[in-house]
Amino acid sequence: MKTLKLSATLMLLGALTLGISATIDEQIEAIQSATGQERVDLMNEFKTTLSTMSAQERSDAIDQLRSTISTDAKQTRTRAQIRERSRINQMNETQQRQENQRMNQNQVGSQYIQQNPGAGSNPGGSGKFMNK
Repeated sequence: MKTLKLSATLMLLGALTLGISATIDEQIEAIQSATGQERVDLMNEFKTTLSTMSAQERSDAIDQLRSTISTDAKQTRTRAQIRERSRINQMNETQQRQENQRMNQNQVGSQYIQQNPGAGSNPGGSGKFMNK
């Protein structure tokens, strides 16, 4: 009889643990997808659920939440780093294009001055192409 009671108790405890585990998973998923005040409310609900758990269950649930949040934070940092690299690459390309354009303008100006020796000297000017 004791064995039967013990088995029934263990089965009941296992079923409750599985039920709590499913609830924790659902709550964590809801927290992840929520924003603003809804996220705060869901976290408060999660804390209430934690307060009804045993120490081991509570520890497992908190670890699960931390690992989920940590993964989200890493993904967010990675996306931000990719955006930053892309922005820097665009700036470098723009700077390189501007430099190439300046070089081309100077080269064309030098060729013009060489082909037209009198055109490079402006009265009162410095004699440089486009006064540069």
